[in-house]
Amino acid sequence: MNHALWFRRFGPPVEALTLESAPKPPRPPGRARVRMIAAAINPSDLIPITGAYRHRVRPPLVAGYEGCGVVVESDHIDMIGRRVLPLRGEGTWRTLVDADPDLLITVPDDVPDDLAARAYINPLAALLMLEAHPVAGRRVLLTAAGSSCARTLAAWALADGAREVVAVHRSPIHGPALAATGSTPILQDDPGLGRLAAGCDLIFDAVGGPLAEALLAAPPRSADFVSYGLLSGLPFRPLANGPALHRFHLRDRLNGASPDVWRGWFDHLWPRLRRLELPDARPFPLRDWKAALAAFDEPGRTFKPMLTF
Repeated sequence: MNHALWFRRFGPPVEALTLESAPKPPRPPGRARVRMIAAAINPSDLIPITGAYRHRVRPPLVAGYEGCGVVVESDHIDMIGRRVLPLRGEGTWRTLVDADPDLLITVPDDVPDDLAARAYINPLAALLMLEAHPVAGRRVLLTAAGSSCARTLAAWALADGAREVVAVHRSPIHGPALAATGSTPILQDDPGLGRLAAGCDLIFDAVGGPLAEALLAAPPRSADFVSYGLLSGLPFRPLANGPALHRFHLRDRLNGASPDVWRGWFDHLWPRLRRLELPDARPFPLRDWKAALAAFDEPGRTFKPMLTF
């Protein structure tokens, strides 16, 4: 039996998702069947369920974009038993995924399951943004700094030679952890935020809305502003005389990327991930998915909810 979290309509994830069980059909020719081990819960998994991207996401669909598992059936005998990331195909919040073998990412033996299960969405986005916008010698500002992607960006920006990383966050609970990484933490509603932003020449924003508009007005025109998310759910207006505006969407980079390029990105990611300090993962069996979503919504959360199968 294949157990999966489906959304057959748009709505709040806790209302739109349903756990359904059905026999898995025979493995399609040429596909690899993967038994899932764990899958992280990210904003990018939940936002499409609400209907925010209904122009390109159409239910019924199984939720989930990342996770790790073990190959249990394959045309290639040597792949059976290997841990892999079955990405860019079927939704991963299910016990069995039939994946394109050309897109499978093999997990190194020394990488634990809870790290492999969150090695895609946030780390790859961070890697590609830093490749597109080098940080060496620059003062960098990040919004939503308590999020997994921003924490990864902060750590790797400092490792890549950023002069300073200003980490804008909403909950005071994140301040000490951000300071411990070498970032300069500041609360989103701190009146000194504008002054700090004015001294930055590269901004990575995941929030949008009024915060993005305020930050666009602060730095010099020579700065760069990278928008990679709208966690506020609100758009923002570009500023005619503001810094250069760049929009980053991971799916745009995936389009047209060959399997060799795709696997090459992970060859660069694994060494960085081994050195990255991430929040602890808190496992939730798939049957307890509602508790996992409730944990995800906890204010000031300092752990990563992880579905296990």
